[in-house]
Amino acid sequence: MDIVFEGFDTTDGPEDSTGLVEQLLLPDKQNDNLVKHVLTKGVDLQEYSQQIERELEALEDEQLSSYEKHEGALLELDSEIRSCDEVLGHMEKLLASFKTSLGSINNDIQALQSDSQSMSQRLKNRVVAEKQLNKIIQGVVIEPEAVQTICEGDVNEQYLECLMEVNKKIAYLRVHSKQHRKLKVFQQVQPELDRLRLKASSRVRQFLLDKINDLRSLSTNAHVLQSSVFLKYRFFNHFLIERHPEAAVEVRDTYIHIMRHYYLNHFETYQRGLTKLERSVADRADVIGMEESSKLSLFGTTKAVARDRANVFNLGSRADILDADDPRAIVLSIASETNDKRPFEELFRSYNLALVDNATAEYEFIMQFFVSPKARQKITGSDMARMVFGHIFEPSIRIGELFLKSYLETTHDALGVLLCIRIMAQLASELQRRQVPALDSYINSMNMLLWPRFQAILDGHIESVKRLSSSRTKAKIDTQPPATVRRYAELATSLLRLNASYNTHVVALSLARLRAEVQAFLTHRADSSADQHAALVFLINSYDLLLTVLYENGFTEREEEVGSWKQVLSTTVLEFAESELERHFGYLKQFVVDAEQQSDIGQISSEDLNRVTGTFNAEWRAQISAINSSIIQSFSNFRTGTEILHAVLGQLIIYYTRFHSLFDKRFARRSGASAACQPVGVQNVMVEIKKYRNNF
Repeated sequence: MDIVFEGFDTTDGPEDSTGLVEQLLLPDKQNDNLVKHVLTKGVDLQEYSQQIERELEALEDEQLSSYEKHEGALLELDSEIRSCDEVLGHMEKLLASFKTSLGSINNDIQALQSDSQSMSQRLKNRVVAEKQLNKIIQGVVIEPEAVQTICEGDVNEQYLECLMEVNKKIAYLRVHSKQHRKLKVFQQVQPELDRLRLKASSRVRQFLLDKINDLRSLSTNAHVLQSSVFLKYRFFNHFLIERHPEAAVEVRDTYIHIMRHYYLNHFETYQRGLTKLERSVADRADVIGMEESSKLSLFGTTKAVARDRANVFNLGSRADILDADDPRAIVLSIASETNDKRPFEELFRSYNLALVDNATAEYEFIMQFFVSPKARQKITGSDMARMVFGHIFEPSIRIGELFLKSYLETTHDALGVLLCIRIMAQLASELQRRQVPALDSYINSMNMLLWPRFQAILDGHIESVKRLSSSRTKAKIDTQPPATVRRYAELATSLLRLNASYNTHVVALSLARLRAEVQAFLTHRADSSADQHAALVFLINSYDLLLTVLYENGFTEREEEVGSWKQVLSTTVLEFAESELERHFGYLKQFVVDAEQQSDIGQISSEDLNRVTGTFNAEWRAQISAINSSIIQSFSNFRTGTEILHAVLGQLIIYYTRFHSLFDKRFARRSGASAACQPVGVQNVMVEIKKYRNNF
């Protein structure tokens, strides 16, 4: 094969041919390394082409020789390939047949799956239907044994269980009757259940009425029967309330009627027995302003009759009734044997304790027996319980009110009435703790009776003191406190004790009015005396007695009562000190007052100074002793007498110190003048006064 490049000189040197070859190379041959190598090395292309042809011919001969050599193997390979093609064709047919079979199986599986789902749904529907039917059957079907027990069996615990089961069936039927009204079982069971309900109601009604009639006997313990029988079978009454209201009303009315008389008889008997134990504490004449009465004797003479009523104004141990840790009612059989007379507040407390305890037990029983569990959770349940309770206890409550009214009509014992008020407050708190609201109206009505009477009794004490203030008094006053002061002190102390934990405004206001009247009475009696000194002693002794009684009972000046009397006493003591000083050292006091009013110290007369000095020097020891003796005779209270003596002698030191100062200034002003005598030194007087500190 000859390659001729026309128009090119192929014999040029390598350099020229190389550049030219590079320019002639096509873009797709530039990457052929072999061609590039030939062109760049200056090889003869024609010769190189011939060489290539020779190599190709040799290679062809070699391949033909190899083919001839392996001809048998190639024929065998061709045969095998044809055999494989036949096998593959057969396999293709088998796979096509298998594919067809798989499609058929898939259809079968889908059909089975559909059937399975349908069967599963039918099974679920049957299970749901079975459950509903089972619930319906259990809700309406009653065992024959239960029916026989309800109709013919004894009314006992087994009967109670059967009745509870029947009640569940009736409740289920009423709840689901509209929903399943087309079911034949409901239509068939409904009449039978109604007949069974009526039969059970009749037997339960008779059973309860028989048990209620057992309460007619006064010897029967109603609370024991309630807990052992009625509460045990309370479902019977709940069944009647829900299934036969007419029978439930009959049972309730019968119970109310019998228990009404049961409690009435017991409380009436108890109240009569308590009345026999009453001890009178005070009558109309027992007032603070009571004077010692004069009565004619058998021989026509008069003698003073002193009233000895220790507990009329003094609370004493009567307040212990409020602090009892375990308060119990009075047992009449024991109290009657000992004939132990008691103040009314103890009888009042005993009656109301019995009333509260029985009312609590009865109210709780009513809530459990006559109020169904459904109604108990509503307001109507509480209203029903209060209605039943009110009908039962109305006569017993009226007896308690009449018991109190009969006492209040005749009593003049303010402490007894206030004790009854505090007893009612304690019982109200106890009822609130027990959550028994049925006696709230009773508590209020009792307080409405007690408070006005308490106020009226205190008004009577106030009026009695007013009468004393307006009555004529003796010209000569007795310096000892009158009995009125002692009575008032004891009454005030008792009222404060009973009001300590309550701070009732009515009590505090009444006590303030009474205090004002007593103060006016004492002032009136003191002003009516011609002896001013004795009047002051009378007032101080009276105030001191009042404070002594208050202090002995633990009251301090933080109490308005103590602070008020303490202030009045302090003012009176200062007035007495001035009066006592006027009696014994009036000349000294008057001189000091007049001299201090002079604008110029030189205007004070030296003669008057000498006269006062001489008189004081001569009498001061004797006068101090006289003051001490007078106070000892006038005041028996050590503490009060000491305070008064110190007050008088303290005023003496004050006036004498002022006199000494005037004396020194007067004679120091005029150097040429001299005193006729020198006054006793202030220190000497103070030393002498110290001797009288412990005379009381």
